[in-house]
Amino acid sequence: MNFISYADLSGDIRKNLHKLYDREIDLVVGIPRSGMIPAYMIALYLNLSCIDLVSFCRNESPANGSTRSPGKALARAWDAQTILLVDDSITSGKSMRSAVEQLPEAFAGKVVRLAVYSSSTTPGEVDVHLRHLTWPRIFEWNVYHHGILIRSCVDIDGVLYMSPTQEQSQDREQYRAFLRNARPLILPSGKIHSLISSRPEAYRKETEAWLEKYGIRYERLVLLGLAEHGGGQRLASCSAGKADYYHAEAKLDLFLEGDPGQAFAIAKATGKPVFCVGDNRLYRAGAREALLTDPAWVLRSTLKKLGQSIPTSLKRRLHKPG
Repeated sequence: MNFISYADLSGDIRKNLHKLYDREIDLVVGIPRSGMIPAYMIALYLNLSCIDLVSFCRNESPANGSTRSPGKALARAWDAQTILLVDDSITSGKSMRSAVEQLPEAFAGKVVRLAVYSSSTTPGEVDVHLRHLTWPRIFEWNVYHHGILIRSCVDIDGVLYMSPTQEQSQDREQYRAFLRNARPLILPSGKIHSLISSRPEAYRKETEAWLEKYGIRYERLVLLGLAEHGGGQRLASCSAGKADYYHAEAKLDLFLEGDPGQAFAIAKATGKPVFCVGDNRLYRAGAREALLTDPAWVLRSTLKKLGQSIPTSLKRRLHKPG
């Protein structure tokens, strides 16, 4: 599994700007929502105006700050002779085709289609892609809203909200108050397969109430019961308990963990990827270790990857009737 952070995105754009300078671009148009992130980055690097697709279709005036003027001033969006239509990634090409279809016939200029990341080396729906990125992949900006959540195990402390302090953890009443009033970090929008915590079963009621309060959907809530209050002693390693569950559930493809040390241990023990919210990093075991630990999961992931690497044009021909 590949993980792309905001820093990776910026670096990949910066290293590939040479692919754009001979295109004579006048305006950068981003495809909402995630396409706006690279669109603004590219526009700032090239010192061009940037606008979202909907505003472009309305022929609105590109907005610019007061401290810096773009290299090519445009009174209206359609004054551009060449636009760069940007999305963050392309797999099937459906989003890019939809965006192109929305462009008004009244716009007489040229359209250059760009995706920063492509699962194919020869994507047919774009004119430029900056980096070939194989499947499966997740991005920092959509990991909490990705369809992979239904195949994920998500820790609660340090992921959905900040972990309790040592004082809160060691006192039962303080801990119950913490569970009732914890402030969220980032809330997932999709349904999660398994939520997991090392806290005892005695706190299930408070845990479920908090999850319901913030509308978090899930199939399972697993409380390992590894944490004991009154000294903070643990009956077993938290990472070992989480790893055992993650490894046993073959359908799980990703684990979201808050602590870097535990993330590393879980990835090493299971051979499966672990995204650590604490240091914004994807931990992965080596190929040999993953194969020895969970060969069935490796085979399934490899087949998915091969399927995603087939060029879009070939996929359409294979699925075409007759």
